[in-house]
Amino acid sequence: MHRSVEVDHDVSSGTLSSVAGFLPANSIVYGITARVLTAIGGASSFEIGVSGSTDRYGSGIGVGAGSWARGITGSPLTYYAATDLLLTSSGGNFNGTGQIRLAVHFAELTLPRA
Repeated sequence: MHRSVEVDHDVSSGTLSSVAGFLPANSIVYGITARVLTAIGGASSFEIGVSGSTDRYGSGIGVGAGSWARGITGSPLTYYAATDLLLTSSGGNFNGTGQIRLAVHFAELTLPRA
């Protein structure tokens, strides 16, 4: 079954802002999309990714309201455990202001009917 799940995330202070468990367990992820709802302060741009690949879903993303990202995975990736999505600041630390709407686009394998 193909699905997408959205969340509005308040960006925290520091170099990283984490969206805990955003990538669902046992899912095949096609990509992440994002839209900055209110300007993100402190950084000049940011990356979207996961631990070990902080720019997997985009880099150089603008911090102004209305900025957006469409991070398509080159090959769909399977996440066997719920995985945190990371926003990593560039050009300065996040200052705790700003909100972003994120969507994960994925497939889940469902069992056949009994």
